[in-house]
Amino acid sequence: MSKIIASAAIRGAHSIVKKAEDLLKQAIEEKGPDQKVEFPNTGYYLPIIYSMTGIPVERLRDMEQIIDRAKRLLPPIPAEHIWVPYLGHALDTGMATLWAEEIIEE
Repeated sequence: MSKIIASAAIRGAHSIVKKAEDLLKQAIEEKGPDQKVEFPNTGYYLPIIYSMTGIPVERLRDMEQIIDRAKRLLPPIPAEHIWVPYLGHALDTGMATLWAEEIIEE
């Protein structure tokens, strides 16, 4: 995998996870941690998160552990002069991004 592409994916994932974390904090401040979350007119958990982790996200407070898991998947932003295998990092950041985007969408 190209270092340029993998580095961009990693930087983007850091940005999106941070955005999801900020929006979640704002939602908890406004609505409280016990605010129910689900897709409109359904009783479904957030499907990507649930299918990949088995964690049912029913309330805003449940999203906090998903943000923590997403942050743990994020590798450091690559240094310009160091080459490491990036495929695993890119796959991890892709999963973190999917979870973060699902939280942002909700």
